[in-house]
Amino acid sequence: MLPHTCILFFCLLTSLSPLIRATLNLTLPHQHPNPEAVVQEVQRRLNESISRRQMLSTGSPSSSCLTGNPIDDCWKCDPNWANNRQNLANCAIGFGSHAVGGKGGQFYVVTDSSDHDAANPTPGTLRHAVIQTDPLWIVFSSNMLITLKHELIVNSYKTIDGRGVHVRITGGGCITLQYVSNVIIHNIEVTHCVPSGNFSLSIFFVLF
Repeated sequence: MLPHTCILFFCLLTSLSPLIRATLNLTLPHQHPNPEAVVQEVQRRLNESISRRQMLSTGSPSSSCLTGNPIDDCWKCDPNWANNRQNLANCAIGFGSHAVGGKGGQFYVVTDSSDHDAANPTPGTLRHAVIQTDPLWIVFSSNMLITLKHELIVNSYKTIDGRGVHVRITGGGCITLQYVSNVIIHNIEVTHCVPSGNFSLSIFFVLF
């Protein structure tokens, strides 16, 4: 596994067997009609990544941009990736392959690593970015250590894109995704999370 490389594509999924669903009458909205095919496709892509790792070990010049990670290989070979950041949304595989995150939305640059007030976050902070209702592609102006006071509640249609810098999130509660959709988190280190207790936050989440 590559260090400090993390990608999470979130979506609603179920792979319960037909027998269990029939017995317990368990159904979820937006179930994938063919989960086995998704699993097979992921396995195919992972097998391709193994071949890429073998190319890396031989020192082939054509593999200089390849990492062995099918997500990173999708964007790292674009020399202009920093100007085409939203193409990352096309790189997903698996059950989250249709997650768009903040694609098509404005860029929001996080310039402030503080987290002083969870209920009224300061503009320029990550917390202020993730609670906005519009789609946003969130990037960072520099390396950051973000120590959260409380859990970071992320709204729908957000991408948290840590490529090009080293962003570490730690502290109270870390990241919470609940009753939301289309969230992409890439190249963010999340570590040493601890319970943060309750706090009051006025925000409405809408499911589509």
